[in-house]
Amino acid sequence: MQKLLWTGLIVSLSILSGVWFAPLPTAAQTVSPLPTPPALVDSGCRGCHSDNTDTLTLPSGETLPLAVDLAALNASPHSAQGDPSAPCVSCHINDTAYRYPHLLNPAADLHAFRANVAQSCQECHYPHLPFHEEVDVATNIVPTCTDCHGSHDVARVEAMAEVMPDRCVACHTDRSRDWVADFLEPRPGMGSGAEGFAGSMRCAGCHEEKYFTWRDTLHANIIQNPATNPAAVVADFTAADADLTFTPADVAYTIGSRWKQLFITTTVSNTLAILPAQWNVATEEWVAYHPETGATSDWRKECAGCHVTGLETASYTFTEFGVGCESCHGPGAAHAADPENVEVFATVDDQVCGACHSRGLTPDGHVFPTTYRPGDTLTDHFTFAEDAVSVWPDGSAKLNHQQYMDWSLGSTMQQAPDMHCTTCHNVHEAGPGPSQLKDEETSLCISCHAPQAAIVAHTPFHEAALRERDFACSDCHMPLMATSAVAYDIHNHSLLQPNPDGTLEHGGLAAMPNACNNCHARPGEDPAWAAQTIAFAKEQAPPVSGGFFGPGPTPTSPPPPTPMASVGQPPVVVEQIEARVWVRWGLYALAGVIGLLVIAWGTYRIQLRRERNA
Repeated sequence: MQKLLWTGLIVSLSILSGVWFAPLPTAAQTVSPLPTPPALVDSGCRGCHSDNTDTLTLPSGETLPLAVDLAALNASPHSAQGDPSAPCVSCHINDTAYRYPHLLNPAADLHAFRANVAQSCQECHYPHLPFHEEVDVATNIVPTCTDCHGSHDVARVEAMAEVMPDRCVACHTDRSRDWVADFLEPRPGMGSGAEGFAGSMRCAGCHEEKYFTWRDTLHANIIQNPATNPAAVVADFTAADADLTFTPADVAYTIGSRWKQLFITTTVSNTLAILPAQWNVATEEWVAYHPETGATSDWRKECAGCHVTGLETASYTFTEFGVGCESCHGPGAAHAADPENVEVFATVDDQVCGACHSRGLTPDGHVFPTTYRPGDTLTDHFTFAEDAVSVWPDGSAKLNHQQYMDWSLGSTMQQAPDMHCTTCHNVHEAGPGPSQLKDEETSLCISCHAPQAAIVAHTPFHEAALRERDFACSDCHMPLMATSAVAYDIHNHSLLQPNPDGTLEHGGLAAMPNACNNCHARPGEDPAWAAQTIAFAKEQAPPVSGGFFGPGPTPTSPPPPTPMASVGQPPVVVEQIEARVWVRWGLYALAGVIGLLVIAWGTYRIQLRRERNA
């Protein structure tokens, strides 16, 4: 009995300690606001630092003014007048800076003092120095938060573009305000653009972490200005080539840098025309690019819809260069003006990607969706291309920018509820390789298709090659069948099974390529041989893990691809979970068990004593 009671007590206490120290549920976390200090604290600071001319001389000999411009402070986002969660002591909290009650300030100079105060900024704001990471590293003189944003006169987001030029030239004395304006806004729009668009810079005010990682992506930098960023030009203009008929002086903007680079020039009629040669990055050579229409083309009417954000087709003005935040999240002006009460829209689905990664026509004759907005059904605004120049006989992409059309062909991968464009591709981060992938290709595949042994088993003739990484999963299931800079440099995105039978049905490799013969091109390795080999492989290696040898595309041409009404991610429902609800009830139950054990133990001891006395 005694051993039993001791065992129960020890077990109960162990469980109790485990529950007590268990981590909080992570489904929804809420950051508690800063505690509101007594009004006397802030009013006391204001009383002393408002109406005086006191200064402090630092060891460097510099003078630190102690007066505070209350009018500027009250107008700033940090004003304690309208928001008591940000009083003076919220920023002046570091022991190495001024604090109430005051401590001795050990800062050697003004820069050191500002750097100390800037540590408090990073408690609430994502630390960013987008243009200054390597400025004067040798001397450790790197601009602080207050150097650009001010201290007591912090400007609101909508006013930053106005105040920043003056603050920049305070250090960049060799530059002008115009240079600063161009540098701060490297992807400006031309005009106001479509109604409701605010520009990505407005988003940065609240979503700065996402903004500054997005800035490094291909989407953000699809168009660049060589005047402000000379490194944007990756082409070799020194190469002697008959197709190169223009000079760098003719280039106003560059388009792309991963596969190929095109160039835009300004015309005498103030339009933007595509210059008649492109640089192919893979082959490092110049290739003619529609020289017959280059001089007369208007890039804004023919291409801009996918290269800019907030295009207005009535005037062909736009909010900003590049694929900005609102290209995927919808017009955000109303949301930026009242973020707590105005949502952008419900979810970002795969159709957002499809708006640009497709070819076709709109009812008004544009080759890009002019009226589509994220959240709409894409096919209500756009008809996919079906011509022989754009697609192969099975409906898959023949040219670049058609990945969504492949995706819409109806493979089991496309229909999976947890498989989307963003499953493999980064959106807000650059990621490895030219395609902003989250990981190396095969690593992405085997992260879901495991175990490795099962994958090897369904490729009975490629075991050694797969182990040695001589080829990737994408070589078979996403073959190179579309063309961008060079022939067949874009992966097919239908994710269907290899199908040499389709090649035989449509008249050979010239009419319908296939994954097998992309690699197997030796004598005797024709489409018929590939079809026989796959048939034999099906007999030797039965389907595993959901059927690797499932049905592929039909040998005959399918109907034109029709996307599902919604193929994107389901709406995310955020549930507010009360912390430790289950913990509290568990504690109640365990406390009851321990209480019963204690009573039982006491009863046992009394009974044992009575027996001994008897």
